[in-house]
Amino acid sequence: MKTIFVAISAVLLWSLLSVISRILLVNLGLDPWNFSFLQLVAGGGVLLLAGWRGGHALSSFTRPSTWVLGALRVLSAALYTAVIASISVLEAGVIGAMNLPVVAVFVWGLTHRQPSGIAWAGHVIVILAVVLMAGRLEPGMRGLAVGLMLLNAICLAAMNLIAERHPENTGGTPAARIWFSGVVLAVTASLFLGARLIQGGHVTGMLDPALLLAGLGVGVFLRAPSMFLTFSAIKMAGAQSYTAAIALLPLFGMVFEQTSVWFGFLDVSRFQFANVCIAILALGGSLMVWSAKLPLR
Repeated sequence: MKTIFVAISAVLLWSLLSVISRILLVNLGLDPWNFSFLQLVAGGGVLLLAGWRGGHALSSFTRPSTWVLGALRVLSAALYTAVIASISVLEAGVIGAMNLPVVAVFVWGLTHRQPSGIAWAGHVIVILAVVLMAGRLEPGMRGLAVGLMLLNAICLAAMNLIAERHPENTGGTPAARIWFSGVVLAVTASLFLGARLIQGGHVTGMLDPALLLAGLGVGVFLRAPSMFLTFSAIKMAGAQSYTAAIALLPLFGMVFEQTSVWFGFLDVSRFQFANVCIAILALGGSLMVWSAKLPLR
């Protein structure tokens, strides 16, 4: 039960992070890059401070796998942000459910372990849900959304599998895992900044009060705990089981998004009952895959 609680808590926070970020970007007109960068810096900083005594000191920054994780997170964040700028968290979450079959293909290729019969059935249902949701998008954004989310799925699959085997996530105390989570966010922030500078972008405007308050607040209270709970869930349940739990993200996101519309934080709702049914279908397939992995560690 503890494993399930940690996994669901991680997904709950990620969905809340997505919706709150969308609200702030839309209503305050914040620069998406500056907002994301401040989140990473604030989240990484607070985790490094909290886990300093339990971590592996500065040697944690020298592991190549940690930098690979950071690079994948940069790419994943860019892809996901581009998608939710046009479609809802529910729609993006269902299309993103392709993460699960992508992870299964990765594991099959790396370990030659084929999914069980019930897991195969679950993957087929997930793919069906993705196809149905993609078919409901406007033709102009359908191909772009599916293509970006497929790339995002590959990034997430690689990230989860690396985190599952990373020596600083597989062993040690919770304090050590807090430190590791902070290191990954700090590395991600540095790569995020490097990519910005290479593209010829600028880093001005960081002192805007609204941007500072939003970025630092979301980074400390949502980004930091989300990252820690994600790595904890991957350690306890494994990459495939955690990825299956991510199927809850679109449903959580829908609840938060519709609540935001109801309170007037968002003006436009893309809510459609058919999309909820498709999200439930994706969740059912994911639960079949998850049940095939029980008992959880």
